[in-house]
Amino acid sequence: MSTRNGTIENMLAGLGSTELLLKMDWEGWLAMPPPYGETGCSSREVTARYERNGYEWDIHGTLYTPGREAVPGRAVVVFHGGAGSERIMDTTPDGRPGLARVLASQGFVTLAVTYPGHYPPGGVWTEPVPERMPVYLLDRELPLKEILDRNLKCTFNTILQGAGLLADTYLADRDVLAFGHSTGGPMAAHLHRFVRSARITGVLGFGSGGPDGWRKEWRDRTGAEEYQEIPVEQISRRSPESFRAARYEDPEDLTPWGGPEEYMAWANPMRSQMKTSLCDNQHNGAVGILDRYVEATGLPRDEYYDHLQDPDPEWLGNVGVLLVVGENDRGHWIRGERLEDKREMFMAAKYAAGNARCHVVLIPRYGHVGYAELHNEKIAHLWLWAVREGFFDG
Repeated sequence: MSTRNGTIENMLAGLGSTELLLKMDWEGWLAMPPPYGETGCSSREVTARYERNGYEWDIHGTLYTPGREAVPGRAVVVFHGGAGSERIMDTTPDGRPGLARVLASQGFVTLAVTYPGHYPPGGVWTEPVPERMPVYLLDRELPLKEILDRNLKCTFNTILQGAGLLADTYLADRDVLAFGHSTGGPMAAHLHRFVRSARITGVLGFGSGGPDGWRKEWRDRTGAEEYQEIPVEQISRRSPESFRAARYEDPEDLTPWGGPEEYMAWANPMRSQMKTSLCDNQHNGAVGILDRYVEATGLPRDEYYDHLQDPDPEWLGNVGVLLVVGENDRGHWIRGERLEDKREMFMAAKYAAGNARCHVVLIPRYGHVGYAELHNEKIAHLWLWAVREGFFDG
């Protein structure tokens, strides 16, 4: 398996090749210019209410509208990671633009979505992280018993039904590129199943992986990740200690805000900092425990398992997939002894086997949180260079 090294010119040449892995060196990364002219943008909050699994749910997003569209008819949907919110795609800990705002400033209508429960009224969390509970409706408080029941029913499908509704409402008739970080990666890969008027024509990645069923297959085939189940009633909560344990720390010159404590001081009002066991177990492909939710809720078994299916093969054969990964991302690059056993390479091979146009671009120095670090705008610029080159045009 060969690679291309170095500059944006070499990387773009590689997009037309059959090589799965493309590489950029650090000097080439820093020298990469934006592909389009900068433009101003406006933003507004958008919400939708819908029904699933016996409840109404609210989903919240931010819609960014550029002053001038670079490619009329194109748009991007952005999903955050598991314990985050759309706000971490708006800004960074040191005040620079986040990925959603960078995309909009390059001339692309962008919809950043928050999973139900992860966005409080007003968008700012005030309760201490250990005391927080998901906020599933934005206009009224819910009793604790109902919140706990909803925690078992806010499935992958519930999240994507809401995201699809927002996309169809605000991105109707557009060709949409879907990006999800971490837990949001599988959502980007399956958003096509939940839209009717928006068209998902490509998948963007940074520490994204692929569908959760492929993650299970990757783990079973390679042994690169240990199987893990989270107890049904547990809510995982983020802290500086969990940040260190996940090995999310990156070089000091890329994190001008400081270390885990400083990152969390910024993130605690911005991110939900919590993740239900259902979200964890579905994302982990933890099939040994999913029947417990079926038993507890009485919902159809498919509600907890059908997210493990492959993407629609007809759709898959007509999209472009560009997965970007940092060389220090433990879960998405470091794990796996052979090149083909690394998570992003395994996912790329699966996409390619389904006839998707797919490449992995390896970036030096970054880990899993590189989307917020210095030079993060280059991630969006790389995706958009691929747009400019026609990679997502079929």
